[in-house]
Amino acid sequence: MAINLLDIVKDQITGQLAKEASSFLGESETAVTSAIGSIMPTLLGSVIQKSSTPTGAQSLMDIIGKLDLGALSDISKVFGGGQASVNGILNSGGGIIDMILGKKSSGVIDLISGLTGLKSGSTSSLLKMAAPFLMSLIGKQIQGKGLSGLTDLLMGQRNFVNAALPVGLGSLMNFGNFEMPKIDTNLSATSGNSWMKWLLPVLLGAAILYWLSTKGCGNKVIDASQDTVSAVTEGVESTVDATSDALNKMGEAVGNLFSFKLNSGFELVGAQEGGIESQLIQFVNDNTKVVDKTTWFNFDRLLFDTGKATLQPASQEQLVNMAEILKAFPNVKLKIGGYTDNVGDPKSNLVLSTDRAFNVMNELVNLGVDKDRLSAEGYGDQHPVADNNSEEGRQQNRRIAVRVVEK
Repeated sequence: MAINLLDIVKDQITGQLAKEASSFLGESETAVTSAIGSIMPTLLGSVIQKSSTPTGAQSLMDIIGKLDLGALSDISKVFGGGQASVNGILNSGGGIIDMILGKKSSGVIDLISGLTGLKSGSTSSLLKMAAPFLMSLIGKQIQGKGLSGLTDLLMGQRNFVNAALPVGLGSLMNFGNFEMPKIDTNLSATSGNSWMKWLLPVLLGAAILYWLSTKGCGNKVIDASQDTVSAVTEGVESTVDATSDALNKMGEAVGNLFSFKLNSGFELVGAQEGGIESQLIQFVNDNTKVVDKTTWFNFDRLLFDTGKATLQPASQEQLVNMAEILKAFPNVKLKIGGYTDNVGDPKSNLVLSTDRAFNVMNELVNLGVDKDRLSAEGYGDQHPVADNNSEEGRQQNRRIAVRVVEK
């Protein structure tokens, strides 16, 4: 069984350390304890990511080789050495933070400060204190084992990191790949009426996609929810009828594509009249439209894995459109909101909506949008726009939306 580094850390950060750190920073002991509880899995997750390449793993070994593992065996002793000792650990930690977090450090500081109520400067100092301690702990666990010992140790920490990360941090740090997908291997004919129940709709769906590709139509919006999957498997007969209707509606959609070339020369792909792209452009260009806190525009072509925050490749087309729109209107700032229906545990819904909103934000940043122009928040099952008692209403409530903050 893999050793849990976070459990070891937890044993050493409670009590005296939190008390001394809170006194040094001028913050409450409760807030400091909470912040460290968020910082450690974030740092460990980042170290795991860094170790996924030979160059990254070697850079981690280089850092460990420079640390005084004995002096860092108890980080609480740092405060006993006075200001000079504290400054030394902060300087050392600053370099480690730059290496493992890079440009994401400011986002981590903002998010943890928001979750715990700490001042940004205090969160930054705690990160710098925690980094050398964590690296020294890793160093002690792999003494004499080299690179293979490092990677073996860190690969065993993935599940522990996933379980300990607070809301939003997993998405901010792109830790989604830590969790291996669960595969249902029960495909026997006794599960439901017949395997044909799910096979035929899949084949019909493939035919629809092929038909669309020959017509040049972009992907329609799909919410990959459990409710939708269940509805597909209700019967082949109803599926055939629904497929016929869908083909007709999708054919009509071809004629409703929204053609718009931005001043950058980029022509939006697959956008539809009345979709988020056209709504956003019209709002930004209309000087009579004022920025407020109630005007939201819903994405209409995003696709997530069922019950997860993982964006599927079909979402990329609309995300690229949105990134290009933001580049064409450099004064525009957006807030991204995530929402769910009311099925399931409210806390889990809040986590899911937050992770999805942050994943959309991170993808826009990856596509070249300045992080300072974006913010994200999850609202769970709050603010429904339709009746949750119907599948159609639940689909409408499961959404990602944006609000213009500045234009």
